[in-house]
Amino acid sequence: MITDINAQAREHIFYDTLKGVLLYHNDLANYPLHWHNEVELILLLSGSLKVKFHNDASAVINCAPGDIMMVAPGTLHEYISDSPGGEKLILLFDIASYSQVSSLVPLLKTLPPYTHIQQTLYPVENARLQNYFWEIDRLYGKQDEFLQISVYSLVSLILAQIGSMHLGGNPGENDAPDSQRKNIDKLVEVTNYIDSHRSDDLTVEQLADIAGFSKFHFERLFKSYMGISCYQYITKRRVLMAQELLGDTDLSVMDIALQSGFFSLSTFNRVFKDINNCSPTEYRKLYRTGADRKPE
Repeated sequence: MITDINAQAREHIFYDTLKGVLLYHNDLANYPLHWHNEVELILLLSGSLKVKFHNDASAVINCAPGDIMMVAPGTLHEYISDSPGGEKLILLFDIASYSQVSSLVPLLKTLPPYTHIQQTLYPVENARLQNYFWEIDRLYGKQDEFLQISVYSLVSLILAQIGSMHLGGNPGENDAPDSQRKNIDKLVEVTNYIDSHRSDDLTVEQLADIAGFSKFHFERLFKSYMGISCYQYITKRRVLMAQELLGDTDLSVMDIALQSGFFSLSTFNRVFKDINNCSPTEYRKLYRTGADRKPE
């Protein structure tokens, strides 16, 4: 399922069924070098899988059926299997978008770039994680809002379980970064900061300081890796926050604008309509009446 990988190897994830969560099966033996802001979880169902991590050129992990791999945000990796690919269940999750897992974000930052949970070495923990995977697979795509919340809760349980295993001394790799890895790490740090401070008056200068770059270099680097400008990224994340508040709360449009980082109602209405082709009020009505998809 190769979607959109830019020149800097960043893969843009399209959520076709559930906001912030993508689950799919694939049997590709090879998949090009890429990284993304999402946590990636891979359950190998059959055959074999080799994953190469570019935090360290020598890091090639061989997965057997039943093994589970977690890939942290910003980790450069690719599939390099030299035999027909095995079937995989792949789950991608945007942890920054959901308050349900916000408490896990600081802990996830302590995890290594990848964690390999071998079924033969950790049968009890692996069986529990596989049960979570299959329950997500069963619920994924259901239109019932409570079942969707269950999916987010199950993803949280997976992340918490893997984090607990890591803290308990189970294996993970912590590789020395190269210059590209350092750039990605800085950008992941900045995007996490943006997601945690979307209601603040953010400036590019402030974010450049966090990354440790000059404003000019930071703007060029951000657009090169992320595919859009820093200002556009901030705006999109604020609109995403507004969409969640419109659907999940009864706050006034003005209050939602302020909480999302827009300090002018007219600016909020204009930007929201530019992105969604409808006003915030219209969006809320569509959401509340159970529209099958967001306005195009």
